[in-house]
Amino acid sequence: MSHIDEESAALVESMRVPRVWKNGQIPISRLPDEILLMIFKHFEEERRLNGYDSDDDFESDAVDDAPACLVVTHVCRRWRKVALECPTLWRFISSTSLYWLDVMLERSQQAPLVVTYTTFAISLKGCLEKILLHLPHIKYLELRALSYHVGRVMDLLSSQPAPMLETFKFSVYGQLPSTVSISDTIFQGQAPSLRYLEVDYCNPRWSSSIFSGLRTLYVAKTSLPDLLSALQCTDTLEQLTLRYDFLQTGQSILIDGVPLPRLKKIVLDGTSLETAVSLLGRLALPVNVKIALQLSSIEGHRTFADLFSVMNMHPGGSGPVFRSLRAIKLKPWRFAVQFSSLTEINSNYSWNPQDDDIQLSIQFYYEDSNEFQPNGPPAGFSRDIVFDMCKIIAQRSGLTFFSGKFESIYVEGGPDFIGGLTAALRIEGSSRGTYPSLRVLKLLGISFEGDELQNLRDVLTMRAKHEVPVHDLRLRLCRNFTADQMQLFQQVVMNKIDCDQSTLDHGSIAAILYPS
Repeated sequence: MSHIDEESAALVESMRVPRVWKNGQIPISRLPDEILLMIFKHFEEERRLNGYDSDDDFESDAVDDAPACLVVTHVCRRWRKVALECPTLWRFISSTSLYWLDVMLERSQQAPLVVTYTTFAISLKGCLEKILLHLPHIKYLELRALSYHVGRVMDLLSSQPAPMLETFKFSVYGQLPSTVSISDTIFQGQAPSLRYLEVDYCNPRWSSSIFSGLRTLYVAKTSLPDLLSALQCTDTLEQLTLRYDFLQTGQSILIDGVPLPRLKKIVLDGTSLETAVSLLGRLALPVNVKIALQLSSIEGHRTFADLFSVMNMHPGGSGPVFRSLRAIKLKPWRFAVQFSSLTEINSNYSWNPQDDDIQLSIQFYYEDSNEFQPNGPPAGFSRDIVFDMCKIIAQRSGLTFFSGKFESIYVEGGPDFIGGLTAALRIEGSSRGTYPSLRVLKLLGISFEGDELQNLRDVLTMRAKHEVPVHDLRLRLCRNFTADQMQLFQQVVMNKIDCDQSTLDHGSIAAILYPS
């Protein structure tokens, strides 16, 4: 029997050798290890980011939460060897399986870990406690926790320093007790590489230099005193994002004029105008900072005049000069206004723009109907808010954070803006008007109604007589603007009227995109 076994083994080996030789002649088998490893990394990243089902790849080893890169180790011996000898291929930790967590930690060796646990169902006594034992080797850490787990999570985060940590995201579901906060004890006060911090419903209370190297701070549901206290320690901050209104704590606000000399962008998302004024009034902002505001409400005691007044610049130099305005009615009661230092805004609209030339972006909601506000402002008030902003900026004196010298105005959406626009452009007496530098007027998706065209033409005629004419008038997808109207407007526009055929054809396309 032993003799037969030996012959069988020899036969199997004799068949394997040619097969190995044949596989070795395949082009992919001749790739250098470093090229093969690059392919593995791209493969792992695509599967990890897009999601995958391990059952689709192999049967015998199909296990929930298996590593995204595991499948390449089941192709051949060489692929397995190359994958296992690369620790960085195994450093992306998100598994809730203790077995696979141990495998990943063993194979990643001392590589900086990227840890992402975004499910609230994670077991504290299982994966989370085990992974946080490796806190000194974590580069990226994203956690979500139930409110009643936060105390234990903070204990774990405070158990060791985090010298490699660059990004930390921590969100909490549920109401936090007032005694829980991010304090100086987190990471034992040692996180020298931390550059990005995102906390949701977890008051950032600290006074030491632990977060002094931050470049980006994202905070949701915090209090104004806590935020100001934090900002005092972050003079390297480049981007600040605040979501939602401040929590009311009854704390006294003793901090004012917090300097943020390196700040490039501040974003307030879903806050009220009251909150925006309260925060911006206590910051000393650099002159070229970009400001993006998405306001949930502009009701209350504060106005946009108050908002512009509290934007005090950081000492040294003057702020940008706004040369163009874009005003959009996005839908009923929702408006957007952007100000740029360029003569025209050519980028697509975004309330939180990436365009470096858009310095100030404001999106807000306002209900104009007296049905909802019996004692509220008269109908048509909201359409004038946009141009009131421009008037405040253009006529402001004594405040130098920014100024207005508008050369281009772009108006989009519905008939609401035309009344406000003509009122803003009107010249009275011997004055040269609010916008003496205006050269270009662009209208998109406007449905002219009643006497609006006549009023607009009268205003442009008046401006021409006062030697502040509009040079270019551009219309796209507008309605009720005919070829005859175009000829009349050509008499009061200095250079040209640029009008698309859809507008001259009574806006058949505009009727679909911008119904009145």
